[in-house]
Amino acid sequence: MTLTLEKKLEYAAGDARLKEAEKHFFDKAQPFFPKGFSVYYRGDGCHWDISAEQTPGRISAFHAAYPEGHTTGHDGGSERAFKVRGKPGAITIHDERWDPYRPHPREVVTVKSVSMAMAWIVEELMQLPDSERDG
Repeated sequence: MTLTLEKKLEYAAGDARLKEAEKHFFDKAQPFFPKGFSVYYRGDGCHWDISAEQTPGRISAFHAAYPEGHTTGHDGGSERAFKVRGKPGAITIHDERWDPYRPHPREVVTVKSVSMAMAWIVEELMQLPDSERDG
């Protein structure tokens, strides 16, 4: 199927609306701190997934950009925030959190062990708002 120039421009306009709406709703949700996360062992070797609450706004952005569109998603649902892969000595951490300011693919972090990967992920996810910090 070949798209006409008119259809290509229509799709490009929709994509531009979505990108701007995502930034708007992402900014509106800041500061955002997930209230926990889960770790899943997914298979042989080093195959771990970490899920956490998604920053609210992604689905609102979709509805703002495509008022006639339909989705089963909802704002603030769970997402795979990180995936950990590799072998001892070369473990990679892939940040998959929704963030319209940091499009995919993103830089991969490499560490020596799953323990170091989890420490890095915990540091990313276990931050508190200033109002909840001690001292």
